[in-house]
Amino acid sequence: MRRYCLAWQEIYFSHVVPELASFEINNTYQGTAVETAPFIPPAFLQIDLISHAGGWVAGAQRELETWSAPPGFLMRVAGGSDFYISPDGQEILCTDQGQDGEGLNETDRQILLGPVLVLALALRGTWSLHASAVIFKDNLVLFLGESGQGKSTLAAYLANEAGWRLAADDILPVTSGADGVVAWPRFPQLKLPMQAQPGPGLPEQLSISKVFVLKDARLYDMPALQRIPSTQAIQMYLGHTAGTRLFDPNTLAKHLAFCSLAAENVPLYRLTYPHRWEGLRIIKELLEGLC
Repeated sequence: MRRYCLAWQEIYFSHVVPELASFEINNTYQGTAVETAPFIPPAFLQIDLISHAGGWVAGAQRELETWSAPPGFLMRVAGGSDFYISPDGQEILCTDQGQDGEGLNETDRQILLGPVLVLALALRGTWSLHASAVIFKDNLVLFLGESGQGKSTLAAYLANEAGWRLAADDILPVTSGADGVVAWPRFPQLKLPMQAQPGPGLPEQLSISKVFVLKDARLYDMPALQRIPSTQAIQMYLGHTAGTRLFDPNTLAKHLAFCSLAAENVPLYRLTYPHRWEGLRIIKELLEGLC
């Protein structure tokens, strides 16, 4: 088994995954995760469907299913292999390709690095926000938004400005606890090449300073900020967390509790975002003043 530290969580997986190389711990693990949580092939289990959803995975629109497969969960994605996830989210097994340690094909790697890891972390109370993130003067600033809304463009622009640094491009794991709401940026960013991954060079944990929900604006509108009340902020966090349609009822309840806490403790703003170069400069000035 291979052992990885992702978002400060140890996760074991039996296959070589190049995108996770910088997150691997000591290359190998003495013993196997299977010995810790014995794996029973899903074909021999009484499995029950938890959720069925569609989503963009591995370059295509695919059907995704989560099944209860005691003692853990089974994820099935159309066109790819099945993945078993242990009940605590610590072990992941590709059930269709054995446990020989060989690499996965491109489709299965994308499934693993996307919905499978998102679900595994959620089972451990770590939620994956659809967010880009930057650091400015020790302030971690998040931009929420679905693909195509410009959050990656905005983060990349700021990261090239003096005093700013990229923390996440598209997915950012977060938790709540005694330290408040914090982010765990050591996590692979699928849309960035391996040599451009920000996570390995960042601290394990970063406190979240402010969160901005991007709102499209007409080309020549001025950028603007509007504080979002906590009652609306809960809906924003619910709507911008990856993988929620895959969660079982118990995980959904825990996620709702997280969203409520985050809404009360982290300032959240609506950022009107005109997609033009001059608008990026004005947004930079607005954010620097706010931080």
